[in-house]
Formats: sequence, structure tokens, C-alpha cells
Amino acid sequence: MTSSTRSGQTTVTRKVVLLGILVVVAAAVYSGGWMLAATMMQKRVAELLSGGNAAGAEVRCKDMDIRGYPFRIGLFCSAITVDDRFNGISASLGAFRSAAQVYAPSHFVWEMDSPAELRSALGFSFSLQWDNLRSSVSAWFDGLSRSSLVAEGLKVDTTAVADGRTVSVQSEHGEFHVRRNGEDLDAAALVKNAVVALPSATQLTLPPISASVDVTMLGKATLLDPVRNAAATELYGSRGEIRRLVIDLGEGRVLTVSGPLSVGDDGNLSGKLHLELEKVDGWKDALTTALPDSSENFVNAAKVLTALFGGRDSGSAELSLHEGVVSVGIIPIGVLPPL
Repeated sequence: MTSSTRSGQTTVTRKVVLLGILVVVAAAVYSGGWMLAATMMQKRVAELLSGGNAAGAEVRCKDMDIRGYPFRIGLFCSAITVDDRFNGISASLGAFRSAAQVYAPSHFVWEMDSPAELRSALGFSFSLQWDNLRSSVSAWFDGLSRSSLVAEGLKVDTTAVADGRTVSVQSEHGEFHVRRNGEDLDAAALVKNAVVALPSATQLTLPPISASVDVTMLGKATLLDPVRNAAATELYGSRGEIRRLVIDLGEGRVLTVSGPLSVGDDGNLSGKLHLELEKVDGWKDALTTALPDSSENFVNAAKVLTALFGGRDSGSAELSLHEGVVSVGIIPIGVLPPL
């Protein structure tokens, strides 16, 4: 009886020991795999940041670290600087944090601390502040498949270096979404209650603006590739469609636009747009108040639209754009500057 009991205890002990060994080995293998993945990730990120990215920009991640063990993996930087000499852009950004589940490394989230400073060789500087900035990204070795960015309490100051004039934009909520659609690129954006302060003697502002846009850029899915030629980033010569653009100034003043659009090699726009406008006089009053120097243009445009709408304050129209010239039927009503 005693011998049988001891034999059973020995068998159980061996199983427990074997299980413990397997757990230790599995933990060691998993830890080694995590460390290997972290090392490879850090190496690949370093390559991208040192100029091996689509734009050829140099990006510096201060105090770069890979964290998240055991169930997550992510890149952390205490600050980020960008030097894109090809496009003439430099930037200083706040602390960056990202994380992905180890079982789904192609989907990760990231967030960044305020503030940020951007400088352009075109003669503009941008100062950005926000309460919360976060993003969700799905990507693999061939680049992004989709991404979403959400900002809360965003403020952007755009300053012209030549004369120091500043345009300020504040919004309580903003979103930007982009995804591949075959060879095309779908993009959408939303902004709520944006307040635009224009540089003027009286510091007049436009009413709070809410806007959304949903567009497709034909053949531009390559913009999401990690390595692409410079031609893929060119705006000139591109074509697309505005599926829906809505701008709402409140008090019933709503503008809706849709239709195909293209950008010529000289930057001029061409296309056919369906326009719906509510409260023509309300738009005229708001724009002439905010931009008094252009009041004559707004008054003339309001007269044309009112006549086009049969004397009504709201209606729709088909606009034609040909190399920047905007027409209703065969009647030119304005000229848009090239991009």
C-alpha cells in the first residue's frame, strides 16, 4: 500500500516538474521572440528615420525605446524632429507613444503630446497645440492599408514669415481617415465648430464652421507605400472625385459640393461640380464681414447665384471648371488661382 502511494506521488511530481520545465522553456522562447522582434523593429525604424522612408526625410526619435513586454510592443520617443529637405519642411514634435498587440502587430495605435512646430521653405510656419491627439493604423510591409487620426481641442496658428500675419484656427474636434481602395486612395475628414481668426485691423472672425469631406484620388494608393518614387506624390496631373463636401456656417448656411475634379500640369483645376447652397444672402454677409477687401466679389457672386436659383435664397447649380475658370453653362463667373 505504501509502495503504491509513493509510486503515485512520484508520478505526479514528475508531471509537475515536467510542466514547470515546459512553462519555463515556453516563457524563455516567448521572451526571446519578443526581444528579437523588438530588435528587428528598432533596426527597421532606425532605417526609416535615417532617410529610408518615402519622402527621404531625416527623422530623429529622441530616447528611442521599444516597450510593452510581455503582451504589447511599441515605439516610444521623448521628442521627434523632422528634416525633409526635398520638400523644404522641418518640424519639432512632442513625445510619441505607440503600441500593438503581439498577436496583431500590423494594427497599432499611437498618440503624441502637444505642442508641435512646423516650418516650410514656402515662407510659412505653423504652431500646433492640442488636448488629445491619437491615431489607429493598419499597416504591413507594403505600407498603410488604412489609418484614422482624431484630435481634440486643436489650435493651429499659421504665420507668413514675410509680414508676420497670422491666421488662427481652433476646433473642438477633428478627424482624418484614409484607406486603400484598390489602386485608388479614399480620404475623409471632419471638423466641428472651427473658429477662424483672420489677420485684420479689427480682428474679425468667421462664424464657427463645421465641415466634412469625402474624396477619392484615382491611382494614388501608392501614397501609402513605404517606398515610392517622387512622381507618386505629385499633385499636378492627378484626378479624383469629391463624393461629398459640406461646409456649415450655422443658421442654415450650408454649402454642399460633389463631382469629379482634376489638377492640370500647371496647377489649374478642371471638372464638373454639383453645388447646393442654402442662405445665399447669409453667406454673402458672413464673407463680406470677414473679408471686406473682397466684398465686391461676394456681392456679385450672390447676385449671380440668386438669379440662377430663380430669385430664391437657396438652390442648386452645375458648375464647370476649365483650367481654373469657373462657369455656369457658358457664363464665366470667376477664376480660381492655380494650386
